[in-house]
Amino acid sequence: MPHVSCAHCGTAITHHETMQESAGKTYCCRNCLAMASGATTEGTGQPFCAHCESTIVDQSTAVHRGSQSFCCENCADAVSAGATRGSA
Repeated sequence: MPHVSCAHCGTAITHHETMQESAGKTYCCRNCLAMASGATTEGTGQPFCAHCESTIVDQSTAVHRGSQSFCCENCADAVSAGATRGSA
């Protein structure tokens, strides 16, 4: 499967097991899908991704590395590779 980018945060999707599709768009995980659809917003008191700043509403895809939390492996890997939001 070719690499695609998340329609919300622009991160390259290399871990297809967390990928979500909705309305013809592809997202790196359910957290970015929730942010893009307006199902959740920033400032809800929930943790947020250290890479794309999406609120982490789906803990099943969350990744923790050191003191940082990420919405999914895609964003965690993007930070490890030195990418910034939208540059992946």
